[in-house]
Amino acid sequence: MTTLSELIGRSIKPETKAPNNPTMKIVAAQIQTKSEKPHDKYEADVFNYLLDNKDSLGIKSVVKFTALIVDGALELIGGKRLAIEIKYRMNWEKACQAEWQFRKFLTRHAPSNPVDGGVVFFEDISGDWNRKAKSRLLVNGWSNWYRSYSKVDDLSFDLLRLRDGKLESFPFPAKTTEAP
Repeated sequence: MTTLSELIGRSIKPETKAPNNPTMKIVAAQIQTKSEKPHDKYEADVFNYLLDNKDSLGIKSVVKFTALIVDGALELIGGKRLAIEIKYRMNWEKACQAEWQFRKFLTRHAPSNPVDGGVVFFEDISGDWNRKAKSRLLVNGWSNWYRSYSKVDDLSFDLLRLRDGKLESFPFPAKTTEAP
């Protein structure tokens, strides 16, 4: 029987993988959905919303990526560049995926396409991230994201919900006080 030391002491070279053909395309017109699947429709909706509202949002350009780990980038009027990732639902699994995607993008592609941070767009929070303790004002997902996933290599990655044509950031509900 081979010993554990022998198994882990080998020099392993993974099989080579043919590189994908990455593209970066400035979105200048409405994009069509890849399929009728909800997540594909949502991705097209986000890009189209950003394009339609770029002036009021302070966006100089919207760029869609193919084979570059994240979905695209935004260049803001002031020159700031943000990577963007689109998740139809936000929960623990999708947060882990988004953070990993940002981290890999920063190491593999950001040296030639530098960014100042990023944004994850999502339509709704699901799973246990959609629970809310009686002692809290918000569902868990918002705080979970900002507590554990919003910083990668000292860059901020914000969470924005785009739902029914309305863009929302971390909600700050007013605390209500009950009369004595």
